[in-house]
Amino acid sequence: MKHDIRERLKTEVLLADGAMGTLLVSRGAAPESPRSPLSIAQTGLVREVYDDYVEAGTQILKTNTWDANRVKLAKFDWADSLEKINRTAVRLAHEAAAGEYVLVAGDVGPLGQLVKPYGPLTKAMVRELFSEQIRILLEEKVDLLLLETFSSTLEAIEAIRAARDLSKEIPILASMTFLSDGKTTFGTEVAGAFARLEEAGADILGLNCTIGPQETLEVFQKVVSQTSLPVSAMPNAGYPWNVSGRTVYPATPDYFREVARDFVKAGAAIVGGCCGTTPAHVAAMSKEVSGKRRAAVERVARAFVTAPAAAEPEALETSVLKRKLADPKALVVTVEIEPPKGTDCSVALEGAQLLRSYGVDAVNVTDNPMARLRMSSIAVAHMIRHETGVDTVFHFSPRDRNVLGIQSDLLGAAGLGIKALLVVGGDPLKIGDYPQGRHVGEVDTLGLLRIVKGLNGGVDLAGAPIGTSTAFAIACAANPAAHDLDVEISKLNAKIEAGATFAQTQPVYDVAALDRFFARPEARAIPVLVGLIPPKSLKQALYFANEVPGMVVPEAILTRMRQAAEKGPEFEAEEGLAIGIELAKAISERARGIHLMPMARYEVVRRVLETVPGRDAEARPAAAARDAAGGAN
Repeated sequence: MKHDIRERLKTEVLLADGAMGTLLVSRGAAPESPRSPLSIAQTGLVREVYDDYVEAGTQILKTNTWDANRVKLAKFDWADSLEKINRTAVRLAHEAAAGEYVLVAGDVGPLGQLVKPYGPLTKAMVRELFSEQIRILLEEKVDLLLLETFSSTLEAIEAIRAARDLSKEIPILASMTFLSDGKTTFGTEVAGAFARLEEAGADILGLNCTIGPQETLEVFQKVVSQTSLPVSAMPNAGYPWNVSGRTVYPATPDYFREVARDFVKAGAAIVGGCCGTTPAHVAAMSKEVSGKRRAAVERVARAFVTAPAAAEPEALETSVLKRKLADPKALVVTVEIEPPKGTDCSVALEGAQLLRSYGVDAVNVTDNPMARLRMSSIAVAHMIRHETGVDTVFHFSPRDRNVLGIQSDLLGAAGLGIKALLVVGGDPLKIGDYPQGRHVGEVDTLGLLRIVKGLNGGVDLAGAPIGTSTAFAIACAANPAAHDLDVEISKLNAKIEAGATFAQTQPVYDVAALDRFFARPEARAIPVLVGLIPPKSLKQALYFANEVPGMVVPEAILTRMRQAAEKGPEFEAEEGLAIGIELAKAISERARGIHLMPMARYEVVRRVLETVPGRDAEARPAAAARDAAGGAN
């Protein structure tokens, strides 16, 4: 019978093992593949790693299950083997740790998707996913649970709660990853994070991954006296760098031995390693850790660092687009342009120049539409604005970017003077040029809206000030013709709460649907620019009606296009234009603006806009009255 780790840590310092993933890669595992399936795919390799760590002197052996949750395994088609992967990994660890000396820690890592409000997972989903994995680890009788490398306190807490729902007795070591400033990537300060983990039911707190030994030690020394719980430290072997195509970590075993001595003196309860560390590092640390008594730490009151105040948002810039969005009496017109396939932007620039002459208020630039490779929407939007002077709205999707890339691109767009963006989900990669490409999607559209809202307020996702704040007009997507209007309105409300300041919709052909939509006060909370594509042919109208999700084309319009098609192609085009003109008039009487998607048919834009009633309050009394009643801004 192994002794409870909580009893041992009252007097002992325990030695944990080192890295699993980077060590497996160094021994031949594929770098881009998940590590946990190797427990069943290359059992001998995983057992060899376990044995080497035990021989090096480890007293806590982590199971090869850090990425063995359903979300991460599903990305590589391993989800059906989740139970076998977890059970096999624990059983191999028990075999390697035979006897009473080495404790087996069931390793649980983050799910790999963000939790609402920044990602698609609800708290209930998170807890259910953790419960699925943790139940198996408990059934295989791990000696403790190690929840490690969490950057989201919210997610770590749900993992603890999932474990406590299953077992009140199992020891839990909850370890988070911090930057050198002592904050998570979400801006949570270490003392505050530890307090919340303790309250949720953790028995041991920890720091691991991201930073090297010295920086981890500095963060550790600041927090160890602010908690009554034992604290562990498992740093990376420095920052990784690339040598001849291989990832190399610079910190040597001797260096780890010296820093391990400092951790013990500072009051660490557990010392081990994370990425880049090996059995050689563990063997070196063993000389300074094994058999040592825990140093006494004088407790002090917790000192929470107040998050920096958000910068005051700048006054609304007076671009044409933003000025008209702020004027409830103005009719706003935007037109969509696709970026070029290559590097020649001349066609897009010529189109934008033409649209400017038609009096449009802004040009929308799509973001790899239909998942087809195109020039960056930000680059094209900047060139259009610089060369033609017309305002631009760049489309921006979280599909291809992580949270670092998202914020970097947004700051770049703001630095280039672009005034507005449309947050979109992005078309699925499977329909585009690279169906084998990997969907990033670290945040969903609501999370992206919140990030932009934060940058407008002067802080990044981590809560750190960015100096001069951005000042984007933030558009979201909407669909007035949605089958379930209640659901659509609920989604629109969530987007407005997340930061949307105006909306642009899918093409709408059903005026009755518009009336139902604008009858709802929620639809008037922000300016809504209704989408319009004048159909160029019967074939296109049928495609919209039957193959495009969420788009409704009334039978009356299809009948008109069929009758025109019987007369010839030129009649089709003219009838489609006539339908577009009628719809533009209806939109101008109901909505704050029109969002035209001409598919490079710029002459159609001119002819439609020529027939739209004057863009002033007198020509649009109904819309002005509705906006005034709904408080539109």
